[in-house]
Order: sequence, then C-alpha cells, then structure tokens
Amino acid sequence: MRILPRRRGRRGKLPKLPSRTQRWLLRFGWLLPLLALVIGGGILALTYAFASIPLPRDIKLSSSAEVFDRNGVRIGTYSNEIHRFLIDTTELPKYVGQAVVAAEDRDFYEHGGISLKGILRAAWANVTGGEIQQGGSTIAQQYIKNAVLQNPERTITRKIKEAILAIKLERRYSKQQILGFYLNTIYLGRGNYGVEAASRSYFGRPADEMSLSEAAFLAGIIPSPESYRPERDAVAAKARRDRVLDLMADEGYISEERAEQASRGKVKVEPVTQRSVENQKAAYFMEWLRKEYLYPEYGDRLYTSGLKIHTTLDLKMQDSAEDAVAEVLTEKEDPQAAVVSMTPDGAVRAFVGGRDFRNVEKARGFSYASDPPGRHPGSSFKPWTLLTAIEEGISPTSTFSGRSPYTYPVDPCGVNDPVENYGGSSYGTMTLDSATTNSVNTVYAQLIAQVGPDKVADMLEDLGFDGNGFTDKLDPIEPRCSLALGAFDATPVQQARAYAALANGGVLPEVQPIIRIDDSDGNCLKAYRPVKEEYDCAEEDPLETHRVASENSASVITEVLTHVVEGGTATAAEIGRPVAGKTGTAQNNKDAWFGGYVPQLATVVWEGYPIDKRNGEEYQPLMQSCADLELCRPVHGYTVTGGGTPVSPAVIWQKFMEEAVLELEVVPFPTPSALPTRVIRSPGTGVYTGPPDPVETDEPPEEPPETEEPPPETSEPPPPPSEPPPPTVVITPTGAPGRRE
Repeated sequence: MRILPRRRGRRGKLPKLPSRTQRWLLRFGWLLPLLALVIGGGILALTYAFASIPLPRDIKLSSSAEVFDRNGVRIGTYSNEIHRFLIDTTELPKYVGQAVVAAEDRDFYEHGGISLKGILRAAWANVTGGEIQQGGSTIAQQYIKNAVLQNPERTITRKIKEAILAIKLERRYSKQQILGFYLNTIYLGRGNYGVEAASRSYFGRPADEMSLSEAAFLAGIIPSPESYRPERDAVAAKARRDRVLDLMADEGYISEERAEQASRGKVKVEPVTQRSVENQKAAYFMEWLRKEYLYPEYGDRLYTSGLKIHTTLDLKMQDSAEDAVAEVLTEKEDPQAAVVSMTPDGAVRAFVGGRDFRNVEKARGFSYASDPPGRHPGSSFKPWTLLTAIEEGISPTSTFSGRSPYTYPVDPCGVNDPVENYGGSSYGTMTLDSATTNSVNTVYAQLIAQVGPDKVADMLEDLGFDGNGFTDKLDPIEPRCSLALGAFDATPVQQARAYAALANGGVLPEVQPIIRIDDSDGNCLKAYRPVKEEYDCAEEDPLETHRVASENSASVITEVLTHVVEGGTATAAEIGRPVAGKTGTAQNNKDAWFGGYVPQLATVVWEGYPIDKRNGEEYQPLMQSCADLELCRPVHGYTVTGGGTPVSPAVIWQKFMEEAVLELEVVPFPTPSALPTRVIRSPGTGVYTGPPDPVETDEPPEEPPETEEPPPETSEPPPPPSEPPPPTVVITPTGAPGRRE
C-alpha cells in the first residue's frame, strides 16, 4: 500500500488533526439539541404537573379589611396603600367582563390558554402603529404572570412557564371562572387591585353599579393605569374608554348606537384624597375600633388579610347622632361634642368623637369620646355616689340640709373647703330624691361624707372608671370627697358604660363593639358576642360582665333619676317615654354633660371647648360670659349647662334619642321591690316629707317655669312616727371647692 505524504500548509507546516473531543462532537453532537429538548420538555412537564395555581383568595396581595354595621351595611375599610376586595364577579353586569375581553383578549372564548392569532394581531398592530400598542398575552397568561408567577421580567424561561400554566389553568377552570380570577386581581391604578376596589376609588360605588362607560374606562387603562388617569390627562382617558367601546361594538357585545351614547362626555372620577381624608363614615368609631380592638389583636394582618368585621354600630343611629349635634351646634366656632350610645349589654350603637364626623385625620388626632384624660363630669357623676349609698342601705327618702355654702369636714375628707350650690342657691331640708332632681351640691357633699369616699372610689373602680387613663391597666382611684361632685376625669365611653349598667339591672357590661370577624372567604374566625353557633365560628371570645349593684338598687336609683327628667334639671330630655338621667356642669361651665337611658339604650352626651393656648400656656375656654372674651365664649349667647339651654347636651340627647328609639318598644323601668331601710335625718331640722316642686337650681332654662321654693330649714320636730325612728346621724358636708352643678 502506498502511503501519501501529508500536505503542508502555506508556510510548510502540517495541518493539525482533530482532537478526540472534536471527533466525538462531529459524530454525536447532533444528540445535544435532542437532549436539551428532552430535559426542557421534562421541566415543562414537571411544571405542568406540580406547579400550583393559586386562586385569588390565596394570592399574596394586600386585601383591605371591610367593616360593616350590625345590619350588614358597609361602613368603611382598613388598608395600607393597597386596596383589594374579592367579589363574586358573576353578579357584575355582563358588559364589565365583555369590556375587558374586548380590550385585552378578543379570542378569549376560542383559545386554550395561548393565542397564536392574538400574538400575530398584536405584532401587526404594533408594527403598523409605530409603537407598542398591544400585547399578545391572553387573559389566562396575564393572570398567571401577575398573580401566580409575580415576575415582570421578559425572559424565555418565564414566558414558557407562563404559557404552560395558562394551558393548565384553562383545562382546570371554566372561562367564566378565569375571567373572574382576572377581574379580582388585575391592577387598575391608585393602589387598587381588582374591579371592586377600582370602582369604589374612581366612581365612589361598588363594581356592580358601574355604568357601561365606566366599565369601558377601567378596561381601557389595564395596560398602563397610571398613564390614563383622568385627573392627569382627560383626553387620553377618554380616548382609551372610547376605543374599548368601539371594540365592544366590533365584537357584537353592544350596538354601535349604544357605544356612541356611552362615549359622550368626559370620564368623571372621584378625587383621590376624598376617600382617605374626609369621606369616611363614622370616622371616630372606625379609628377607635382600629386602635383599641383590632390592631392590638391582628397587627398588620388587619390591612392585608381581607377580614370582614361585623360591628354593633347602627349606621341609622350614627347618622341620627351626628345630625343631632349638627342641628344644635350650628356654627364653626361652637364647642366640640361627643355622643356615645350603647345597649345594656355593651353593644355600641352610635359613636361621635367630635364634630368633624367624617374626617379621618381629625379622628386620628383626638377623640373626645374615648381619649384620655377625659373631662370633669360635674353632677352627671352624682349617681355613682347615690348608688353607693343605696348599696349601703341608705334610702333616697333620707333628708339633708340644702343650705349653701357648706364646708367639708376634715375627717373623712381631709380638707375643709367650702361647697356651694350652682348659682349660690340655698335650700331647706330636702330628700336625697329631691336633691338629685334639683342637683343640690351641698346635699351630695354631706352624703359622700356619710358613705365614705373610699366606698365611692371602690364603686367607681367597679364601674370601670380609671384613676389614670394614660396607662394600659385600670389604676386605683384616690378616695376624695370631691368625687361626689364630679371632680374627676372621665370619658363619654366610661360614662355611657356606667349608665348602661343601671339599665342592665346593676350588671356592668363589657364594651365590645364587634359581633364577629370573618376571613376573606366569609368563614367566621371569631365571635365576640353569643353568635358562635349561629355563624359556625372557629373561636369565641365571650363577653365579661360583673355585678356592681343589686338589681333592686339599680331599680331604686333609676326611679330617682326619672324624676330629674320629669321635673328637674333635665326636662329638655323628655321623649314621650320613661327616661332616667342626670345633667352635669363642670366648674365655671367648662364642660356640660347629660347621661340618660331607656330600658334598651343608654346614651351620654358631652359638650365643651377644645384645649387652647395663650401666652404659651394651655387653657380651656369657658361656655359662659365674662369680660375676657378669649377665655369666656358663650354658645349662641347662652351660658351652657347640662340641660337648661337650647344648646345643652340634654337637647342633643333628646334629638338623637327621639330617632334612636323609634323601633324600640315602649316599656317601663322595673319597679323597686323595696326601698332601702336606712333613713338618715339631718340634725335638728325634722323630716322633709315630700319632694319640692321642680326648681332649676343648677341649670335654669332661658325662661324658668314658675316654681315654688323648697320648704325652708326648720327646727320643728318631725310628726310622730308610727314606728320608732331610726337613729339620728350627724353629718358634716363634703365636696370640692368652687361651684359645680
């Protein structure tokens, strides 16, 4: 065999032989693409087989908590910067889904998850239009990209996964379900995910109330929601809406005439700031609920988990409370006011924390209904001393001197300051019943000295009052004789709860404004009232109550407090049915109160000016006249007391309660089974045998009715008793300096 010599290269070098690796690649290299296809196909098969496709409720997007009143009426929401609400999209008008299909995926009902026709159409539109106008992704692909993969990167790997999962989605769910998933999760600007949140934000109403024009606008802005906001570019927003209407007509969803009609006029949307600042129903209630009850338990879950919070608030009663305040305090410079109304078992029906009823920013600043330190309640605090006395067996028929001024005894009060009746009025001997009706301070100064300030302090603690409202726990209350006259900081919530205890037969309720909380799917997570079985709740937080007085004691004091409304300082609170209550005016008319109740509802109203500053020092303006016009600010020309003027809390209470009780049956208060047997007689004055005619001692109306002064003090002995009289108790009055009602 002849062996040919190797040919030399250009420079005389022999050519290099292929390496072993190169020879292997030349022989078997064609297998590599095949292997890649097999591996890639395997990955896609595994992706298809094992990748989960979460439904909207499982997607980790923030979902706002919704709050409802006791009748299921929506009050508002809690959310962070993201708003999202899951709804049953089958209940939407057909044109909502049709608008989205026409704008985003015209072949939606024909393809199986990916659409070659749609890709080619989008490519042609983008080439001929000179810019990117359409995308080739189907609705299923967009749902997978945004909700499942949550990956905006444009990579081959992501697109392949998107396509595979879109096919899987189409095979597992119906077209209607897939469209619903998309409508509940698509981003539509202003921090809103889904058509429900977007409709509320842009149009101020639920998605099922959207018009055809509004639905077309939302469908049109899907590709770039922030670019087509009407407040920024009204022309572009209108163009997007009109384009969708034309597409809907082309697809046969609507007629050309209807499309032309819907395209008339500009796109009108709500201002962005209206929802978050000045248009929240029951803003003070919502903030109180969030701060005191919800956030401490749920934290940030409150803003992201789509909770459904069902409360005890009644929006009709809430509106009535706000209207009552607005009708009485009509001027911008008028005082602030608070109204808290609750049932005997602590279910809050109305909550007004200030006159800026819907302003969230003001509600987050300070609530006059609940935030410490509270205000001095004046004589609206007298019932708690009277209740203590009744529990100690002292009868309301006991008699005391109504002389003014009167001086504290050092023992047990620790001071010997003078106490005066409102306006300096002085009376003769009168019963506790009559002294309560006419709010006589000096009688109550004597009563607390007789009962003991330590026992009154214990009663206040039992009623839920706090010695220091700035701590998380209930602090002890210092025993002082001035407690009888309301020299103590209290909030309307605390007062309403205490008055509710009287309506509840002496049982103090737990203030719990929540009925139950559901998850985003409507499953009951927790019941805060006895509804666990009714709603199949996973957990129950039972109400805690405790008895602070006997049922008979509550009936006795209620009977006394009805006289205050029937012929005493609170006749302005009459509503044509049995009412018990008490007015209150703090020293120098700084604060005015009325707390009252019917058997089914207790309500407290407070009125007063906010704290102001002068020369760097804080002060509270007075609701009365004086030479200092900055310090003294009468309201509509009136000196404000608890019940004696047209601008008093009793008038606000009356206007509110007249509406609040319309659906409540007229029922009488329980009759006491017996009066306490311990009857105290003032020394040397005899027994006063009957209540005086009404005397507006502490809160005179503009034109006081003709009255007869109570019998003067007398040294005549009492008429001979049929039974041996109880022992005479010598009492020295106690109280606080200054004049309080």
